[in-house]
Amino acid sequence: MIRCERCGFPNTRPGIIFVGGVCQSCLNEDKKQAMIKSGEFKSRQEWLTKYIQENKTHERYDCVVAVSGGKDSHTIVRRLIENHGVRNPLLVTVTDEFTHSKAGLLNINNLVNKYDLDHITFRCKPITFKHETLRDFQNELHPLKWIEEKIYATPIEIAKAYGIKVIFFGENSDFEYGSGDDLYIFYKNSDDKVRVIYMGAIYPYSIKDSLKVAKEIGFVDLVETNDWRRAGSIEDSTQIDSVAYVIQLWTKFVKFGFQRVSDIACRLVREGTLTKDQALKLIEERDYICDPMAKTDFCNTIRISEMLFDEIVDRHANKDLVEQDINGQWRLK
Repeated sequence: MIRCERCGFPNTRPGIIFVGGVCQSCLNEDKKQAMIKSGEFKSRQEWLTKYIQENKTHERYDCVVAVSGGKDSHTIVRRLIENHGVRNPLLVTVTDEFTHSKAGLLNINNLVNKYDLDHITFRCKPITFKHETLRDFQNELHPLKWIEEKIYATPIEIAKAYGIKVIFFGENSDFEYGSGDDLYIFYKNSDDKVRVIYMGAIYPYSIKDSLKVAKEIGFVDLVETNDWRRAGSIEDSTQIDSVAYVIQLWTKFVKFGFQRVSDIACRLVREGTLTKDQALKLIEERDYICDPMAKTDFCNTIRISEMLFDEIVDRHANKDLVEQDINGQWRLK
């Protein structure tokens, strides 16, 4: 494993680019700061207002926004309504079958009530969800592959059904996580009938900015609602809709040697909130930990024992990178 000289992120992330010891995420942060100084983001924001006006294809709804109970959803909807003249976005949420958090439910209700909006909650077939989740967990140690495809595809399908052309997602993950260097505005799979726009390409995305904007209109995190303090995490405001969802994030550790702590800590280094040394300390202390409450909820939902969970993980563990300690926990070698 090689770590970025600037932020400490590892080169084991699939698709990440390194240039001379520096990860593409850091190079992209430089590009983002240059875009701020040049006024590029301001130009994109002016363009967006005009684009929404010119591409309204439904008499009632201006656009579709894919939302969850997270901070980014609050930020996107708030900016569309308060900054870009959007009066009536249609909100679409795709749910999973895990135990829902109080924070996630409160945040969805807050967002809908704050702006008095229509909201479609799409629940996929529960038995199919459990079957597909178990299959992908067993075959690839990628348990939420199926539902994550639905989370992206379903808002697009709903927009097409309503004849709505413009859809909004959050961050451009290729750019933010360093698998590409282009902060493109439109989702690559957009077509003539729908155009998916990344709001993270219109406003310079950061955790600090998104959380601040969301909290100003009532967003709450897991601590504020007394849900639970997540192990294997350094924050309580991302991926908070359901208890077991973070198992998807933790499985990256046994395959690639990092998980959500690395994602967030190194990102906070790039944003200037942490030093690299602080991030590496947090990664060493917490990145390996599988949240026990999430593990139990995951197993109970798809109806497997925790012993079988451990056996499946063991089959897929990258033993060139990780090994089990005396307590049976996977650690970096």
